[in-house]
Order: sequence, then C-alpha cells, then structure tokens
Amino acid sequence: MPPRFSYALTELTLFANHLEFQRRTSPCEAACAAGVPIQKLNALVKQNRIAQALQFLRSRNPFSAVTGRVCSHPCETACNRNNFDEGLSIRALERHASDCADLTTPGKQAATGKRIAIIGSGPAGMTCAYFSVLLGHAVTVFEASSVLGGMPKAGIPDFRLPKHVLDREIGHILALGVNAKTNTAVGTDVTLDAILAEYDACLIAAGAWKERTLDLPGAESALSGLAFLKQANLGQRNSIGRKVVIIGGGGVAYDCAFTARRLGATEVHIICLEKAGEMRASAEDIRQGEEEGITVHNGAAVSRILGRPAAGVEIVQISGFDFDAHGRLAIQVRSNRRERLQADTLIAAVGVEPDIAAIDMHHRIGLTSRGTIAVDPDTMATSLERVYAAGDVVTGAGTVAQAVGGGRLAAIAINNHFLGLAPGQGLRIVVDGKGEPGLRTYPGTTQQHVVKYAEMMNLDFFEKNNRRQTVRLPVSSSVASFEECDRGLGEDEASAEAERCFHCGQCRLCGNCVQDCPGYVLVMTDQGPKVAYPEECWHCGNCRIGCPSAAVAYEFPVSMMV
Repeated sequence: MPPRFSYALTELTLFANHLEFQRRTSPCEAACAAGVPIQKLNALVKQNRIAQALQFLRSRNPFSAVTGRVCSHPCETACNRNNFDEGLSIRALERHASDCADLTTPGKQAATGKRIAIIGSGPAGMTCAYFSVLLGHAVTVFEASSVLGGMPKAGIPDFRLPKHVLDREIGHILALGVNAKTNTAVGTDVTLDAILAEYDACLIAAGAWKERTLDLPGAESALSGLAFLKQANLGQRNSIGRKVVIIGGGGVAYDCAFTARRLGATEVHIICLEKAGEMRASAEDIRQGEEEGITVHNGAAVSRILGRPAAGVEIVQISGFDFDAHGRLAIQVRSNRRERLQADTLIAAVGVEPDIAAIDMHHRIGLTSRGTIAVDPDTMATSLERVYAAGDVVTGAGTVAQAVGGGRLAAIAINNHFLGLAPGQGLRIVVDGKGEPGLRTYPGTTQQHVVKYAEMMNLDFFEKNNRRQTVRLPVSSSVASFEECDRGLGEDEASAEAERCFHCGQCRLCGNCVQDCPGYVLVMTDQGPKVAYPEECWHCGNCRIGCPSAAVAYEFPVSMMV
C-alpha cells in the first residue's frame, strides 16, 4: 500500500468544490467563534480581491463590518505568528473587506413553505434569520424595542461602532425578505403559544438584558450602566457632571467610562473587584482607559453609598471575593481603611443576565443553574418542542462573534429538523463557485487538526515583519466627540498585513515539496502538488520538512516502517 498524502489548498483554489473537508486548519480559524474563513479572507485581501473576500465573509457572518470593529479577536491571540514576530491584525482585515467592497446579494434556495419565528433582533437572531431565509424558509423577527439591532444597537457606543454600520448590515438581511415586527414584545403583545400555532419553529434569541443590582443601601441612586449607554446611543447626551464613579470592571463599565469622558467628565473612576491583570475587560479597553486618563481601583469593593442622591462612595480594599449559589457577592476585606470618592454621577455596571419569564409565562423551558436556557448542544433545541435558543440567552453575556456563531448553528439545526436529519448528519455552510452560500454534508465525527507553531519546520521561508497598525484618532480629539476612534487599515496596509499570514495547514503553492522530493514522487499542477508516483516514495519526510505552512500530512503503512 502506498503512503497517503493530503494537502489543504487555499490561494488558487478558493472557489474549488472538490475539497469537501479541510483536514488541517489554523489556530486562528479554530478560535473564531463566528466561524470566519480567515485564511481565505487573508489570501483574497492580499490579492486585493476585496469583493470576493466579502463574499466569503458573508458565507459565515452577516455582521462582518460589526465584528470587524468590536470583536474581542481571540483569533489574533491564537495566531501562530505571535511566536515569530507579531500576530496578524485579523479584525482589521475583516473590517477592511466589509467596508471597501460592494455586497453582492446572495441567491436564495427555493421556498420550502416552512415558517420560522425569531424572538430578538440582535446578532444571534438576525444571523439565524439571514441563513434561514437563504435556505428558503420564511422568517419573521419579533423585537420588543422600536429599533432592530439588540445589544450592539443599544449598548455599544458610536465611537466603537457607528450605528450606520450596524444599520447597513441589518438592511442587507432585511433586503433578502426577512420580515420584522418592532414594538412587539413576546409575552405582552403576542404569546409564545400564538407564535407556535402559526410558525413551524421558533428561535429565542432575546439576549441578556436583566441587570444585576447592588446589594447596598442607596443603590437606587446609581444609574444603570446599560440604561446610561442606551440613552447616549439614542442621542440623549445630557451633562453628568465633572466627577463620575463606575462600579464594575467589565466591558460595559469601560464603555460607560469612555462615554462619560465624552460627555464632559474630567475625572472618571472604575471600581473593580478583580486585581490588576485579572479584569474581565479586554486588554484593548484597559489600554484605552489608560490613554484617556480613567482611574481604576483594582481589588476594591464599594462598602457604602454616600448620600441620596449619591454624593459619592466609600470603598474598601479586598483580598478576595466569590458569589454564592444565588449570585450574592461575598468579599474578604484586606484592610479596615476606607477611601471616599466624590461623584456627581454614580453608575452601576455589575453584569447582566437573561430573563425569559415574560416570554415563557408557563415555565415550560428548562433553564440552567445560571438562569440561561438549557439547549441540546447538537440541535440547539430547548425542552419545549419546536423551540430553539441561541446567543446570550444560552451563553450568558458574550461577544458579538459568539452570538453570530450561535445564530448560524441554530439556522442549520432548524433546517436539519425540517429535513429530518439526525444530529450526527452534519451540515456546514460553504461558498459555491459563484460565491453564494450553500450546504454541504460531512460526517459529524470528522475532526480537524489544528496546526501548532512547533509543527512549522521551514520558517526561514518567512521574513520578520511587524503588524500594520490601524489609524486612530489622537486621544485629545477622540475624547471630545463620539466620532469613531479607529479608522482601520488603508488598501496598501491591508494588503501588506494580509501577506504576513502563514496560512497554517494550507498549501501556499510554493512548490517546495515538489522541489525537495528526491524520488520525484510529486508533481506540480494548477491545483497544487500531486502524488504522481506513490510507489516510489522513500518516506524521507522532505516534503513535510520543506513545507513552510505545515500543510503536508501523510500516513505510512506499517509495512513501510519496519
């Protein structure tokens, strides 16, 4: 038996359909919660084929212009290039493709006659709507608010995500034929039972909007973090005074702090339970906070609110903290010393959680101990027949990318249900030869191999080259307005940044393996290297060693190893 070789091709075979499953993948793609085809994106941006790059993005993520701005980019942390010089600026490349190309509306499959109701118009709900309508189903979105967009619309400030960008993405989805009913709260304006009587399936993607409260006397005098951000996002930007104190150390707390600075506050304090280096906020938020003069009190807790309305807070240093089974905070005080901070405005941003009591008035949907909806991980189904769930109602407060990924999986799961497929019969959304989304089946047990940096044996192929930095407004200008801080990458910078990609596990068509093969086993074709004479293989491993991207995988029969 001859050895078996496999190559995963990327750059010149982007639109080929013969590669039904990519056996080797990169750490960045494995880390992407939204399932973005990062290597295809990088290859196309490098060649300045921006429209095609956007087609591939939209095959997985209808909110790429949003995640290209606000994603926490775990893909960049996972990037193998971090061990070589600096990781790729993947989020900026995603944004570049989304902002610089005209979107070609994908084709829809024939109408199936099936009807899907979606509760919530955030990233999870609208992503499910996008893929469901492409698969031929009729979709209606029920939104309690007067506007579509969920948490990105209400909770993410304009200087991070301009609302016209979000509106543009939602407009593309609605243009496909998705019907939306705003000012329609499920449980108040329409019942879940009425929806199930009219629709074949229902997805709950109502987000996590219930804010946790402070267990302190006078807590009612503190502004809600989400309410504060929502008012600012809707243009209600009233003066909040010179001194602002924010309780909480996550992304919402930092967004409140940045918003307060832009509303005229000159002194902003964040009080955070976690120690420095352990905060829930991203490193990017923490760095921006330092640039904008935000004062952070790490390892501290509010022991008392001073005055009603709040005139300030009293804080105490702590050595540790935990939460009981009911979510009540318990702190271990390190010192009896108290510090007082004056405040013209006090804001509480201590976390959010889902609340579906109004939607599920009869309590038929099973919940986890954290109060999130319990779902079957393979089918996204809840305990109530024909009802599915995705997004923050399942995961708790998460990222936009996680919500997008959950919404896409829900669309596939609901489609599987309509087709009568078992959970093990996997389906994935791919791009066909015209750049349009379609479905492919694959064995549910097939696993991809994630290429590690240590597997890359020919790094001399690459040059050291630091990542390109996006253009940012000077701090002196950005804190004075709600104008977008980060302007992204220019065309030349984007192309140069994309060229830095290792394409881990993917063939670069460099020909090294063919050139280094002493037995002339391999030949180069238009679609990449091919094993032309397998019986001549010496199993020397030169092809594997010479490949700069660790794209070569091979298996040898036992008879060749003895």
